[in-house]
Amino acid sequence: MGQHASQPGQPGLRAMAPCLALCLALSRPAWADCSRPIVVPVAPTGFNVLVQGEAVSGVYPELLRQLGASSGCEFQFPIVPRARLAMTFFETTQADLFIPASRTAERDQKAVFVPMLKLTPALITLRSKVDLISDVGQLLARSRWLAAVVRSYSWGDEYDALLRQLEADRRVTYVSDLAKVGELLRTGRVDFTILPPTLLYSALQTSAGSAEAASPFRFTALEGLPRSEVGAYLSPRSLSAVDLAQLKTQLAHAASDGRLQQALERYYPAEVLRHDVVLGPIN
Repeated sequence: MGQHASQPGQPGLRAMAPCLALCLALSRPAWADCSRPIVVPVAPTGFNVLVQGEAVSGVYPELLRQLGASSGCEFQFPIVPRARLAMTFFETTQADLFIPASRTAERDQKAVFVPMLKLTPALITLRSKVDLISDVGQLLARSRWLAAVVRSYSWGDEYDALLRQLEADRRVTYVSDLAKVGELLRTGRVDFTILPPTLLYSALQTSAGSAEAASPFRFTALEGLPRSEVGAYLSPRSLSAVDLAQLKTQLAHAASDGRLQQALERYYPAEVLRHDVVLGPIN
């Protein structure tokens, strides 16, 4: 009797096969399995994206790997120069996903945006500066104040408009990375930058390796410069409609179910996040 029960062709086992297949299918989310590896070009961006040699880590690569493990999607992270990152995504078909990215009207014309959080761009100066500025108008009026900003960074349409005005007055120095911004501020070669505190904090931590790295700086909210909507852009030119819809669902869930917050908390102190990041539903 035991011998007959173990034979593979028995009706009982054949009847169980569809049930087992169904159970396996139900254990995977409805958006499982992208049709091919998803290409996500990256460049160093503080703790958000860390690049050491060929190794890529940080908040967003780790979040994507977590999503991939649960959904069956594979993410590849080619490393590109910071100045070419946005161009690689928006001007070519060589990339599928751009994250983290701030939202602008111009970018919305080229790709599909998935909102995930809001960051608070702040005026960052040395604490030793006695002038206190609280709005964009006052900043523009300080005609001798010079700025340093990372090339290709954008924090929304209002930020871009402010930058154009500063450029017209020849008050902007463009640099390739966040660490250079901190260096120019510390040495007094420029007077200010405008960044979400999390980004400068992480750049200073990685370059100086000290909890006191951000202590010389003052962070001031600027009236007239709203929070920047940040998330991911998906390429409708390189992605199939099915893959695009699946990725959009995955990223939106990660922003709302706590996974993005957990990823941020692994890298940033609660106090820094409290002053900068707004999570949850984005209106």
